[in-house]
This record gives sequence, C-alpha cells and structure tokens, in this order.
Amino acid sequence: MARTVEADREAAMTKQAVEGSSSLGERLLTLREAAEVLRLSTRTVREYVKRREIRGKLIGNRWRFRRADLDAFFENAPSEWDFAGKNNHGD
Repeated sequence: MARTVEADREAAMTKQAVEGSSSLGERLLTLREAAEVLRLSTRTVREYVKRREIRGKLIGNRWRFRRADLDAFFENAPSEWDFAGKNNHGD
C-alpha cells in the first residue's frame, strides 16, 4: 500500500509540473540551496532577486525559492551575459 501512495504522490507531482501549478506541499529551497542549483553565490542570487529576475519570498525573515522559479530563470536567461565593466577587454 505504501508503494501505491508513493506512486500516486509522484503522479500528482508530475501532473503539477506539466500544468504549471504549485502547491504548499512543494519543497521550498533556501537561499544557499538556490545558489547551489544555479551554481552562483548567495550574493548573486540576492542581487537577481532584488532586480526581480528570480522570484523568491521572505518567510520568517529567510529567503525561500521554488525550484520551478529557478528553472524559469535559467530558461529565460540570455545565452551570453553582458558583463559591462567586468573583464571588458574590448574584444
């Protein structure tokens, strides 16, 4: 029976991902976990949140992120970043 419950849960999560809906049952990521997923520093993730490029919420004075929002950020990111002022060698 436990296997059936797990299979039902997995099917529901897959359905949510396909439909684009979210629920409170979804595991939220901490700032550090979000940074690890994106391979960025926590400071950089905070900067993207400040610029509203990554969606996050303060819950109990701590940042929380949905994996779907991190995936959306990655999918919408330009293929080449413009780092004006950083390593600008005039190439």
